[in-house]
Amino acid sequence: MTEQGFSQRAFLAVLLLGALVFTVGPIVYLVLSSFKPEVEILSQKPTLLPATWYFSNYRMLFEVTPIISATKNSVIIACLVTLMTVVCASYTAYLLTRTKMRGLDFASKILLFCYALPDVIVGIGFYMIFAQISALNNYLSVALGQCAITVPFGIWMLWAYFRQIPVELDEAALIDGANRFQIIWMVIRPIAMPGIAAVAVYSFIISWNEYTLANMLITRDDLKTLPIVMGQLVKAEGAFWGLAFAMATVSLIPALLFVFFMLKPLISGLTVGALKG
Repeated sequence: MTEQGFSQRAFLAVLLLGALVFTVGPIVYLVLSSFKPEVEILSQKPTLLPATWYFSNYRMLFEVTPIISATKNSVIIACLVTLMTVVCASYTAYLLTRTKMRGLDFASKILLFCYALPDVIVGIGFYMIFAQISALNNYLSVALGQCAITVPFGIWMLWAYFRQIPVELDEAALIDGANRFQIIWMVIRPIAMPGIAAVAVYSFIISWNEYTLANMLITRDDLKTLPIVMGQLVKAEGAFWGLAFAMATVSLIPALLFVFFMLKPLISGLTVGALKG
């Protein structure tokens, strides 16, 4: 190996190590801190590993916080958002790529603009609408509000993805007697599975971590999601850092499980796409 090649590999290794520390480091510190007592967390000399492993944070988490109901609410809303985003974005993006009409470029820019809107602006509009029709404190209302964020980006992503799929596949399926819905499900979906899986993962993570919209549209304690409950543990007048770290650690589990199970359709879709190509 030449000296130049070794330098390039060493530089790449340093960049990868820095990226790993920058992204994974805070998560590791968060998880380890959930096993520390409050005094050690607030110590002037912070440490990575707990001096003594303190499990009472998790015991108190299930005793004094509504973590079970909050987790259930977050899972239900995130699944609704993911399902609605994937269905709406998939069919809309497909029809946009197979329809010849003026204004599509302008429509794409409008979609991107809607995605860039702050959550507060979107939340105010939805709050006023749902308040007038008495639809606050409802899973579906929160999911619809969050879809205003996830659907535009999903359409944008799948639009670019579907444009790479040859129209000849649609024409061959039409000759065989398939309708548009059958084409999307049986022909386009297996090829576009990597993009669809990416949109599903994105939608779930955005909904799982979303705070502003959920906090505006939910006022009942039994319907509050995990981000709202975690926000209540950290306030200006005082913070329960041990409970907050423990709840944040628990909240990582469903998101990681969802991403793990989505790896299979993502990888299988990549394989099918390679064979079809």
